[in-house]
This record gives sequence, C-alpha cells and structure tokens, in this order.
Amino acid sequence: MKAFLDDDFLLETKTAEILFHKYAENEPVFDFHNHLSPKEIYENKPLGNLANAWLDHDHYKWRAMRSCGIDENLITGHLNKDGSVKQGEEKTDYERYLAFVKTLALCIGNPLYHWSHLELKRYFGINEPLTKDNARKVWEKCNELLMTEDYTPRALLGKMNVKELCTTDDPLDSLEYHKKINELNPHTEKYPLKVRPSFRPDTVLSPENPMFADYISKLQEIDGTKFKSVKDMINALGRRMCYFKENGCLVSDHSLESDFYIPSDFDDVNYIFEKAWIGKKLNAEEIAKYKGFVLIELGKLYAQKKIVMQLHIGALRDNNRAMLDSCGKNIGEDSLNDFNFASQLGAVLNAVYSEEPSARTILYNLNTKDSETVATMAANFRNCQFGPAWWFNDHKDGIEEQIRVYSRTACLGKYVGMLTDSRSFLSYPRHEYFRRILCNYAGNLVENGEYPWDEKTLGSMIKDICYKNGVNFFEFKL
Repeated sequence: MKAFLDDDFLLETKTAEILFHKYAENEPVFDFHNHLSPKEIYENKPLGNLANAWLDHDHYKWRAMRSCGIDENLITGHLNKDGSVKQGEEKTDYERYLAFVKTLALCIGNPLYHWSHLELKRYFGINEPLTKDNARKVWEKCNELLMTEDYTPRALLGKMNVKELCTTDDPLDSLEYHKKINELNPHTEKYPLKVRPSFRPDTVLSPENPMFADYISKLQEIDGTKFKSVKDMINALGRRMCYFKENGCLVSDHSLESDFYIPSDFDDVNYIFEKAWIGKKLNAEEIAKYKGFVLIELGKLYAQKKIVMQLHIGALRDNNRAMLDSCGKNIGEDSLNDFNFASQLGAVLNAVYSEEPSARTILYNLNTKDSETVATMAANFRNCQFGPAWWFNDHKDGIEEQIRVYSRTACLGKYVGMLTDSRSFLSYPRHEYFRRILCNYAGNLVENGEYPWDEKTLGSMIKDICYKNGVNFFEFKL
C-alpha cells in the first residue's frame, strides 16, 4: 500500500518518477486562464483566516459542501451578491471551516480531496490528512502563517513559481490594477510577477442579455464615437483590443453555451443588432446569426492583433434560480450542456482561418461527449489546439482522458499544458497535479514498450509541455 500523497503521488512507474522529479516538478507556471482579482493581487493584503483563503472564492468547494447538505449560511451566506464579504460575519468562519472539513472527509474520489491536501502540504507544510480531530491544530497553524508577509497573494503565487498569469477582464475595464501591478519594480519585489489582462466580451456576444443595450451604449461612450452599424461596434472593440494589447494582453476568451452560428450577412445582422440595442426580444435564430457574425469578425481582429482566441463551449449556467436570486452568479450552480455544435464550430473557424491563416485558437469542451469532435476540429487548422481539461473535467480521470484524446489526434509534444481557471490564490498546486498525471501517462507508455526510453528527448518534451510550449504559443518573450 502506498502512503497517501507521498513524493511519488500518482506516479506508478520509475520512468514517471524520473520525468516528474527531474523535468516537470520545478518548471515555472504560465497560467494563461484564471479568474483571480487584479485588485487583490495589487493590494496584496493578507487573505484572512483559512476559511477566507479556502472558501470565499472557490465554487468547487461550495458545490461539494452543498452536496454534503451543509447550510448555505456556511457556504455563501456570508457573501453579498457581488461576491464581497458581509461585515460582521467573522464569528462564523471557524464554523464554515469545520463544515468544509466534514465535507472533505466524505470526498473520496473527488479531486477536491487531492487539491485541498496538496494546498495544505505545499503552502503550509502540513502532511497529515485533515480530519475533525486535527482540524483545530491545522486551523491555528495556517492562520498564523496567513497573517505574515510570506502569505499575501503575490507571495502565494511566488511560492508556486508563477511567473505570468492572465486574468479575465471585460473590454470596458480600465485595467487600472494591471497597470499598477506591472509598474512595481521587479528588482524590489520578492516574487516578481507579470499580470496580463484577457479580453472577454461576454455581453457583446449576448444580444439576449437584458444588459446588452446599456453595455453597447457604454462601449460607444468609452470609444468616443457614434455607432451607426454593427461594424462600428466591432471596430470599437478592435480599438479596445489595442488598448488591452498595450497593457500586455495575449489572449481573449468566449463562453459559448448554446447555438452560436447560423449563416447570415451584414444587413441581416445589422438589423438584429439594432433591434437588440433598442431592447426588443430576439428569437433563437436571430441570436445565433448575430453571435456567429460577430464572433467571426472578432476572430479576425484577434489574429491581426496577435491575440489568441479561446472558445469555452458547453456550460449550462445558473440552473438553480432561487440560488441565483439570493446569492448571485458564479456560485457553483452550473452544469454540462449537451447541444451539438460541430458544424457551427467548423464554420466559425473556417471563416476566421480562411482570411487570417495566422490565427491562434484554443478550444475547450465541457461535455466529454464532444472531446473527439473538438480535438479533431482543432487538428484541421494550424495553431489551433484542443485545450486542457476544463472545469468539471480537471480531475484525474478527466485529465488522463484529455491527454489521451490529444495524443491520438495531434502532437502531444506541442501541447500548451495546464491552466488554473480559478478564483482562489491557493489553487496553484493543480499545476503539480496535472504534471504528475502527464508524467505518469508518458511513463506508462514507455514501460509498456509503446514509446522508447530516450530520457533527453522525453524529458525535454515534458518540460516544454509544462511551460515553454505555452510561452511559444502565446508569443511572448521569457
């Protein structure tokens, strides 16, 4: 019986151990997609106690606690609808923490069990499993450390060797905190860090959103022009891309949650745009026509401005209306969607790459039924990648299957590796989790005689997947 979470955790062969400890373990992290707050990174204030650090922003943990029957007051009941913490709720933090301890003990087979213990081990030096019996001791040790300057947000990122990260930002954002972070003197910072914005125009791609009309008016105001057509709006977004690019942007992001393409033309889409801007209700066909047209135009602009386009496909969000009304969005009430989109995705990519062959794209699917579809679609286009296991798939089985699908449809040696996709500053051991699984996969192929044991070649490939491939794909200098 192997010890829990030992040095060779998830590594089943000697080859895997060599690949991980010699080539993967100490590689830096370039996290090209997450939801961290640039304001919190800049202000660099202590996170508070372990309940704050673990539970204030992590909807993975919230979902598990709900499935365990924990009262919502101990999950998001202490939060305002905008995600900020209510004043005067500190007295419940230890109870919240204990509720999570109770939940975690029941999470056998859930990645949260591995992630949470890796977080305790890597950040706080706690090597024993967390139980109700040692909960108080763990709480006190972690809280003592969390109050020190070595456990502020930037320090926590530094501990995990994070060199660069890309937050997720609205096109109307001033990028005030990105500017402030990147004006810090790297020579005086203990853990120098580059924080880049990502361009995520969700509302622009959602003409059915009640906020659409106000949003387009705000975009027009910020741009300082008067929109006479949908093309004027797209041109304004292009200028916002330039502003983002000036502030370090490398990547965009889109969440596609239902049909996103029906063939159309400018006149048709312009009519739909004007209709949505004055607040009239659109039907499903109009929405898909608008989305496809605008997404293609944005894809061309991304290519021209050397910005990678990310497409996250297949979430079904905010399923629990009562929870949405009481607690707000992004609280862990989301699921997989199951619509079919292969021909739509092919049409969008074909339109972008036909005019802009230098485009670079990463495709993600949430429903695993779509994995082969998305992977083989990515392989149709140069510099188009099947993205890392996303959200409900970033567990051991999901990562292993994503790597297998990638391997059999493309060149794994060019894979851009892992991302965090998290709002938590304690989530970075997930990169280690991925790297162990990657090395175990490669090690098993070697041990089974399916790939030769050439340590130099294979070790270099593993190192590249962990870090350098992402750097090269996103085209920035080390």
